[in-house]
Amino acid sequence: MSLKPFLQWLAEHGVSLREGLSIVESPKGEISVWLNSEDPVLHPETIASIPKSSILSARTCAIAQNIAWAPVKGTESKWHTYLQSLPSTPVPIARLWGDPYAFPDDADSQEATRWIYGTEIQKELQDEDGSPLMDEAHAFYKADVQPLLDSLGFDPTMHGFLHAYSLVCSRAFLVDAYHGLSMVPVADAEDVSMHPPASIAPQTDFSDTVDMVTVRSIPPQSEVFNTYGADLGNAALLARYGFALEGGETDVVTFGWSGSGIVLDNDQDQEVFRTVYKQALEVVGDMVHQSVLIYAPKEENHNARPFTVNSDGQTSLGLFVWAVWNALNERPPPKFDDMDEAEVLTSSLCYLPRIVQALVQLEAIREETAEAQEIEIADDMACQLLEEAAEALASLCRARASAMGKKGYRGVSSGVLGDILDNLPPDYKKTRLALEYLLSERALLEACAAGWEEIRDYLSGESVADDDSDMDE
Repeated sequence: MSLKPFLQWLAEHGVSLREGLSIVESPKGEISVWLNSEDPVLHPETIASIPKSSILSARTCAIAQNIAWAPVKGTESKWHTYLQSLPSTPVPIARLWGDPYAFPDDADSQEATRWIYGTEIQKELQDEDGSPLMDEAHAFYKADVQPLLDSLGFDPTMHGFLHAYSLVCSRAFLVDAYHGLSMVPVADAEDVSMHPPASIAPQTDFSDTVDMVTVRSIPPQSEVFNTYGADLGNAALLARYGFALEGGETDVVTFGWSGSGIVLDNDQDQEVFRTVYKQALEVVGDMVHQSVLIYAPKEENHNARPFTVNSDGQTSLGLFVWAVWNALNERPPPKFDDMDEAEVLTSSLCYLPRIVQALVQLEAIREETAEAQEIEIADDMACQLLEEAAEALASLCRARASAMGKKGYRGVSSGVLGDILDNLPPDYKKTRLALEYLLSERALLEACAAGWEEIRDYLSGESVADDDSDMDE
C-alpha cells in the first residue's frame, strides 16, 4: 500500500511523533521509523504517543475479524488502513516453520524445521509435555474460529488464521490490565530482521495513551528499534518474532524439559529439588561467585530455569546441584546405601560446600597464580565427587550437542555445518537462521563441556583417593 493513507490514518487517530522522527517505507514495502535530525534523541524521552482508542485489542474490536478477514470487511473496519500497513503474508516466526498451512510448498520452511531439532527453539515450540504448541492453535481454529466466521458469512482459511496469528505473535504486547495483549500502531512500524540493540520500549500506565520512550540514546540519522524484552534469547526471538540478534549475550541452553537430557520424573522430585536448590543458594551462593565454571542466575530465574548453561558456557548452580546429586548416586558414601534418590538429593547439601570449595581451589591452581602455589586440596572425598560431577556435566553437554540438528548430521563437526551454511541457496533465509542458531548453541555446550573435562582430567590424574574408605567422611 501507499504510505500516505497510513500517515493520514495516524493523524486522524491522534498518534503523534516527536519532531525529527518520520515513518518511511522501504522498496520492499516494509515500514520503519527513522530519526532524520542531526541531533541525537537522549534517554529517557518520549518519541511517540499512541491513544489507546487506536490500538487493536480484544477490548476495542473483534480481533480475529479485523485482522484475518480485513480484505473481506474492507473499509468497514476502523483499523483497515492500519492493517494494510502490516505484512501481507505470514511473518516467518519459527513457530510456523514447517506448517503446511502457513507456508505451503515452502522447502526452506521444511528444511529449517529439521535443523532446530533438539535446540532451545524446539523447546519454544512445545508445551511441558513435549506436544507442539501449534496443535492447540490448529484445534482452536477448527473448533471455534472457523465455525464462528462461517456463521458470519465469511470464507475463512487456516492460512488466513495463521497469518493473523503471526501478526499478533510478532507484534502485540501487554498494554495494561484492561486491554491485555494489543497491537499498537507505530510501535510495530519496523522491519522485523537482524536488529541492533533496541532504542525504545513501550511505557503504559493508567493514562489514555501508550508512550514509546527511549531506553538508550538514538544516534542522528538512524533507524529506531523497539525492544522485545531485555532478557530474551535468540531461541525465543526466532520462535515469537522471526529474527535473531548477533552476539547472543542473552542466549542460554536449558535442561529439564522433554528432549533436553534431564527431566525430573515427578512432581515430588521437582518439589524436593526446588527446596534443596533454595537451600543451596543460601549455603554456597557467595562461594559460587568465586568460581569461573558456575554462576548463580538472576533471582527471578532461580525457579523458572534452574538447569542452564549461559552465554559464557558457565553452568548454573542448579545444574551443578543436579550433577552433585548424580555423583552421590554413582559413588554414594556407605551411609547413603539405604536412601532413595530424593533423600540423597536432600543430603547432598552437607557435601555441597566442600565440593564447591574444592572446585574454587582447583580453578585457582589452574590459573597458576602466585597465591595458587600455596593451595593444597586435602579433601579427597570432595575431589572424588567433583570428578564424578564434572564427568556428568561434560557428558550431558556433549550428548545434547550431538543429538541436535537434522537427522543424518547430528554430531558432525562445526566445520561440516559451516560448509552447509555457506552453500545454502540465497532464498533459504529460515534455514540460514536455523543453522546459525544451531551452531551458536553447540558452541555454548562445547565450551561448557570442555571446562568440565579439564576439571575431570586434572582430578583423574591428581586425586589420591582411590579407596572407598574415604567416602565415610
